[in-house]
Amino acid sequence: MPPLPLIPPPRRISRGAGQWVLPAAGSIFIGCDDEPLTLAARSLQQLLERGAGKWRLSHTPPTRRGITLRLDPDGEHEQGYRIDIRPEGVIARAKTSQGLFYAVQTLRQIARHCRRAWPCLRIIDQPDFSRRGFYHDVSRGKVPKVQTILWLVDKLAELKINEFQLYIENVFEFRRHPDFYFDTTPLTAAEIRRIDAACRQRYIDFVPSLSSLGHFEKILRLPRYRHLAEAEPADLKKRGINVGSEHPWSLCVTDPEAKKLISDMYDEFLPNFSSPIFNICCDESYDLGLGRSRVAAREKGAGRLYVDWVKYCAAAAAKHAKRVQLWGDIILHHPRLIDELPSNATVLEWGYGAEHPFLEHGRLFAAAGRPFYVCPGTSCWNSLGGRTANALANMRVAARAGLQHGATGYLNTDWGDNGHQQMLAVSLLPMACGASISWNHRQPHDWPIRNAVSEYLFDDPGGKIARLTADIGLVYQRINRDRLSNSSLDFHLFREPWDQTTYLTRARLNQFTGEIARLNRYLAVLERAPFHSRSQALIVDELSFTVRLIRHTLRRTILRAQGDQLPDKFQSEVVSLMNDIGKLKREFRALWRMRNKESRLADVMAHFDRRAAEYRHLVYTPAS
Repeated sequence: MPPLPLIPPPRRISRGAGQWVLPAAGSIFIGCDDEPLTLAARSLQQLLERGAGKWRLSHTPPTRRGITLRLDPDGEHEQGYRIDIRPEGVIARAKTSQGLFYAVQTLRQIARHCRRAWPCLRIIDQPDFSRRGFYHDVSRGKVPKVQTILWLVDKLAELKINEFQLYIENVFEFRRHPDFYFDTTPLTAAEIRRIDAACRQRYIDFVPSLSSLGHFEKILRLPRYRHLAEAEPADLKKRGINVGSEHPWSLCVTDPEAKKLISDMYDEFLPNFSSPIFNICCDESYDLGLGRSRVAAREKGAGRLYVDWVKYCAAAAAKHAKRVQLWGDIILHHPRLIDELPSNATVLEWGYGAEHPFLEHGRLFAAAGRPFYVCPGTSCWNSLGGRTANALANMRVAARAGLQHGATGYLNTDWGDNGHQQMLAVSLLPMACGASISWNHRQPHDWPIRNAVSEYLFDDPGGKIARLTADIGLVYQRINRDRLSNSSLDFHLFREPWDQTTYLTRARLNQFTGEIARLNRYLAVLERAPFHSRSQALIVDELSFTVRLIRHTLRRTILRAQGDQLPDKFQSEVVSLMNDIGKLKREFRALWRMRNKESRLADVMAHFDRRAAEYRHLVYTPAS
């Protein structure tokens, strides 16, 4: 019998003789009073009733062949568990109710896979990292509907994730500052509290995350707040300093008004979260000490200004009984100051390539006695279909380095740079792989992981959709002449104007025809996919759209490069692209609205409009 497709894979699993056949009627005994465990057991009950008979929840030990969930004070790990499946029934033991909760997640997967007859086995399991998180960007484009986030939270719980963060810049409904979110559709305080409650019911710590220094451009571009900025981009450019934004980027750390603004934001934002932790971000503040705080930076040093600002933010968070996290990139420029960060601050060591020096940086934090997380990424942002190979390599390197140097957590990030154009379906596989690696990094993370993702996340027991998703995420490798940093070539080729060649020259054009044929095969698989649920139908629709958008991009690129060699076919090919982009535009808008608020939809739609305008120009402009 092949291995059970369980995700995350248990640390130890051994087969016994025989099987447990579900009785016509049975009970699930819950050996402690715990709301999340009871809710999980109720979900297991519903799955069992699909396969056989009538099941009930009970606080009385079963007299018949049922399932027992029992606390065991001799358990070794606070989140570990043990499952024994025997012909006479199932017993799950754990030191804590949280451990039993994770045992139930495993039992749910077994119930879905095995239905009426379960193989006899023993599972002994516990996580590598006590804190296993998922970080989702909701500020660079898509602001998910609360129903989308709740669906995601439910899936994260099944993957045994116990920390969840939403990256927020200006997409919270600050009542004291209503002009913050003039250009987006924000999350409300009521919605945040609803998400928080759902997370508590699943042993997930919903950690608030808010930009508190850099990445403040959406607010600082507003006239009312612009004077709080560290520097104007135009002034920096005049001094030969390269800037990455056309708007002011960071708050001025020496401005009392900037401090007051941060304090006001925390006062309104933080009470909506029950977590004792708060991620103040403070990353990529590249202009710190280069503008209004230049004099102070010369006197004290830019590193000291940064540490003082972090301390101020930590003190403001402490008023709400929260200790802080912060991204680690800036303090790494000032390693001697690592131990001067607030004593209860955790550093988030991030990097998104297989070559990122997690090991070197982890050694620095460990030597300073500083608690830290390792933070890889899904590698889906700045792409159309993701970058599977890079994501998996990045996640594995992060896990090994984190465990070697005693990282206290593992936070898998899913960013939305440049409009968050990628579909959520593209992020689900690397999200699940990150959860798996953070729980048990020693297991092979290819098969049966993809089969498990297909069955439990995509509702596809055959495993085809996850395998296809992984392969879509390899297109970037096959079409690119060289490596791009933190992005994929197909994303840039879709957005590059017709008459520019920055990315066109990096394309392996001789691979494109074969790649289009491969994409057509993907579409055939997706078109035959049976629909078992509404969520699966949406995932299939998102993947189908992704494949067709990549195919469109490759066709467009071939015509850009070789159009003058096809004088007889050029016009008809452009007309075909023009019709295709119209369909893709309508479908993208509909898919966006299925999962997300309106937010910055128009910003991303503009890229589709530019392509359509190009095609119209090429079709209707007479040849000279």
